[in-house]
Amino acid sequence: MKRLLSEVYLHLIAGVIALGIFGISAHTLWMDRQNTWQEAEKASRNILTTIAHDLDGNLELLDLSLKGAMEGLRHLGSQQLPTDLQYRMMFDRSASASFMGTLLLVDQAGNLLADAGPVIAPRSLNVADREYFTVHKENSHIGLYVSRPFASRAWHGDLGIGISRRLLDSAGNFAGVVMGSMPLATINHLFDNLSLGQQGAINLFRNDGILLTRFPYDESLINQDLGGSPHVQSLLQAKSGTFDSVSPIDGIRRIISFQRLDKYPLVLTVALSVDEIFSAWQRKALILGLATLALCCAVVGLTILFQRELRRRTRAETKLRRIARTDDLTGLPNRRAFRETFEREWRQAIRSGSALSLLFVDADYFKSFNDRYGHGRGDEVLCAIASTLDGNIRRPRDIATRYGGEEFAVVLPETDWAGARLLAETIRQTIAAMGIAHEGSPYQTVTASIGIASAQPSRASERSVLLEAADQALYRAKAAGRNCVRSSEDDALMEHKALPHAAA
Repeated sequence: MKRLLSEVYLHLIAGVIALGIFGISAHTLWMDRQNTWQEAEKASRNILTTIAHDLDGNLELLDLSLKGAMEGLRHLGSQQLPTDLQYRMMFDRSASASFMGTLLLVDQAGNLLADAGPVIAPRSLNVADREYFTVHKENSHIGLYVSRPFASRAWHGDLGIGISRRLLDSAGNFAGVVMGSMPLATINHLFDNLSLGQQGAINLFRNDGILLTRFPYDESLINQDLGGSPHVQSLLQAKSGTFDSVSPIDGIRRIISFQRLDKYPLVLTVALSVDEIFSAWQRKALILGLATLALCCAVVGLTILFQRELRRRTRAETKLRRIARTDDLTGLPNRRAFRETFEREWRQAIRSGSALSLLFVDADYFKSFNDRYGHGRGDEVLCAIASTLDGNIRRPRDIATRYGGEEFAVVLPETDWAGARLLAETIRQTIAAMGIAHEGSPYQTVTASIGIASAQPSRASERSVLLEAADQALYRAKAAGRNCVRSSEDDALMEHKALPHAAA
């Protein structure tokens, strides 16, 4: 039982250690993952803030150029000014808008009035079919308008977007449009030096979900209407924020930071790939996981080795204890084992109030047997007597021991005097019935004398009293001629003595 408890405690301790190592590793990895996620969010927001600031500044310069052209057009009271002076009055502010592709002034029919190109003869151009023109013609309440991407007729078909405002005549009627264009290549040039990973992306949406441009640039993705996508709806419903989602464009899961530009109907996003963000963390998790597994296996392995060693030592100690308590010749428990058993049963008898009996068995004329037949034969006789004792006790708690030399002792728990006497007589008769020749004995065979003592122990009684009583009973059996049973209860009685075989 004690060994079982030790093994249970050992397994429990090993389990706690293994769980502790696993828990610490899992917590470390989880915290590191959270930190990695937060760092990625912080990095994407920082990039977003920088890009939004640059884009907002360039758009503001372009819008100022539009307003400057409108103001210059209103102040042209006469067409008699030289062409270069007219150009300066309308397009002087556009020189500072390096972001701009071109700047056009068109009349109510969409025909070109002037542009910010070189001061040469007027060109022939009509933009009545362009979105940035028709939206102002059909709606009087629109201020600044950002168009969908279109192929420019002025820059060899390159894609760009238009920023436009409505022109009014003196009566407040539609008089045309002023439009400044931004080539998509110029916008994307802002993103060239950014490190976003292989799957990172920057998107510029109009506030209705139209994708104006994207980095890395892919012309096939430009001008898509993604307003119905839940992903894009999340961008359009708030001013700024960060979330993770699967892109409706390429199906890659990313952390997305977005921000609506303050003065313009545009939403800018910076998206970092979740797989790339956690690639380093996953490598670390793999290494730490393998190390944790190795440590847990080491704990289990050491536990198994320790358990084996504990079992080996336990078996060795058990064997040593058994050897220390066993008589080498007869295999019966020895005198030390007798003392331990007798003391234990004595205490148990006190607790239970039951009787305890003791038999002392002595081989008759044994010295004479050794002298006549030799010690080898004498050892065989002792083994035979031991076998007879062991074979006649039936109950688990009864124990026969070798007390010393040719003397044996039998402890009989919960056995009164009558039961002990009956067993003692059976043992005496069985030994005599073995018929081992002994010419040095008056009985001509090996016989035994047995002393019996029985008591009902109490806390006030001494164990030694029962031992002395059994010893005295054995002495009286020998004094009565041997091959008989005597006890402290029948001093006045004479035990029937078996007739010698010779007389028979």
